[in-house]
Amino acid sequence: MAETEHRVCRLQEVWPLASRLAGGCARPAMVAAGLAELITNGIEHGNLAIGFAEKRAGLVRGDFTRERDRRLAARGVGDQGVRVSVARCADVVCFRIRDEGAGFDWRPWLDFDRSRADAPNGRGIALARSSCFESLNYLGCGNEVEAVALRAATGGSV
Repeated sequence: MAETEHRVCRLQEVWPLASRLAGGCARPAMVAAGLAELITNGIEHGNLAIGFAEKRAGLVRGDFTRERDRRLAARGVGDQGVRVSVARCADVVCFRIRDEGAGFDWRPWLDFDRSRADAPNGRGIALARSSCFESLNYLGCGNEVEAVALRAATGGSV
């Protein structure tokens, strides 16, 4: 089993890392999308402590990105990161994403909720769980998530 660990501090690092880590998975585009969602959640909701309602209000007003970027700049580059561990086994790839936040009650977010259907946010975890990974499980207080994807038949490694 090969294991690697990565640290993400900036949002512009999320997609390149997610895409690279998803290489060798059976459905790399879907796995990359799920990883990007979970890592971004770790930055925004975990490390920056931006809640669902606060993000929704910012998205509706059109100033969410500006506020998020202000908070990132105030913390300083590299002050807080999201750690991504990858363990590649014979048939699966296990990803662990851990932020430095206080955690959250993840249970209401695992499945699609009709009350959030028209909201501009709040569906990412359910989408990642249902479409991107074979399994997705939060650990402990909710600041760490484990996602498992199938490996491609031909293998591949990062």
